[in-house]
Amino acid sequence: MAFHLFGRKKNPGPEDQQPSEPQNGMVQEQDLKMPDVSDKALEIEKEKVDLRNDSARIAYLQRLYEGIQEAKRQCGDIKYEYAQVTSYLKDIQLIDQAPVEEKTELYAAAHRIVELVRERQRLQRQKYKMTDAQKRMMENYEASVSEDIQKLKEYEDYQMKIKNDLRQLGSEKNLLLADKRDIIRRQSALKTIGKVLSVILLAVGAMMLALLFLFRVDITVPFVATAAFAFAIAAIILNEARKNRIDMVITEKKCDRAVFLSNRVKIKYVNNVRTLDYMYHKYQVRNATELEFVYGQYRKAKKEWARQRESTVLLNESNQILLRELQRLGVKDRDIWFAQARALVEPKEMVEVRHELNVRRQKLREQLDYNTGVMEDCLEEIEKIRDKKPEYAEEVERILGKGR
Repeated sequence: MAFHLFGRKKNPGPEDQQPSEPQNGMVQEQDLKMPDVSDKALEIEKEKVDLRNDSARIAYLQRLYEGIQEAKRQCGDIKYEYAQVTSYLKDIQLIDQAPVEEKTELYAAAHRIVELVRERQRLQRQKYKMTDAQKRMMENYEASVSEDIQKLKEYEDYQMKIKNDLRQLGSEKNLLLADKRDIIRRQSALKTIGKVLSVILLAVGAMMLALLFLFRVDITVPFVATAAFAFAIAAIILNEARKNRIDMVITEKKCDRAVFLSNRVKIKYVNNVRTLDYMYHKYQVRNATELEFVYGQYRKAKKEWARQRESTVLLNESNQILLRELQRLGVKDRDIWFAQARALVEPKEMVEVRHELNVRRQKLREQLDYNTGVMEDCLEEIEKIRDKKPEYAEEVERILGKGR
């Protein structure tokens, strides 16, 4: 999963600083919807594992360990991106808290940049189909957009595969549950048949005894026939009951396997959905196709901007002044402000920038909390197994020791 800071650290030329007006029919932020990853269907289910079975127990511990490692890897990637976004927010705080007299040159340079860019914007307005936000993202992440387009396509293809896997696993679980109910019904029917036949045999036995003692009738042949019939029926019932027990054991194992696979696919689904949500929000698009289209529009526009360099010298001078003043204020990520000069002179724009970063940080925090929760659940389950028996604790230490 690839993440990038709000602005890539590169020194853009003046042609990279030209936001455009929104085009009719293009996507707006409120349209960027993603599947609800809080759906109960995606909640992780606890596996039913017979801890007395050595192979099943060790395999279960290994799966829990793998779940911890995957969640840890996700947390590492997210923390790195979270630190970058937080660093940018701290830079905004430094700028806001600096005394006004220390920001005179900074504001003057920013005003010049905004005016020069606005003039270029006037010449190019309504020419290319991309919103201001999308254009700004193209400027900030130009070096990685083509790579992210390919990754986004792969994530979307993977999303379809995960959905199909979830659908198939859900169908399989439903079939297995139906099989379990059918086995239980058959077993219940056998019990009922056994009880009814027992009553009938008792009645027949009582009748034959009555014939023997009251009427002195020879009941040898009927008695033998009845006993043979009872033995045959009992054998059939016991054999069917044994088959039902075997079928139930096999079905339970299949159910456990389906639960394990379903849990693994659900974790992948949630992480993939959150990654897609983050990248869609980052580029202000609805899918990879739109991102590819916007990137194509941006590349065409950039060729046009290359022929409009009358203000190159002034922009470069203003950029250098801006960079120098930001450095004097102690701003860490300075290069990204070349494309965000408007936020320095318009408070509303700065509020939007801060809100955008806070939204992204919140999304990262939610994903971090989710993966942390998965890791904690796996660790808690491992600790429960460790505490049951000393030999279990040795197995836990051996498996956990592999990652040290």
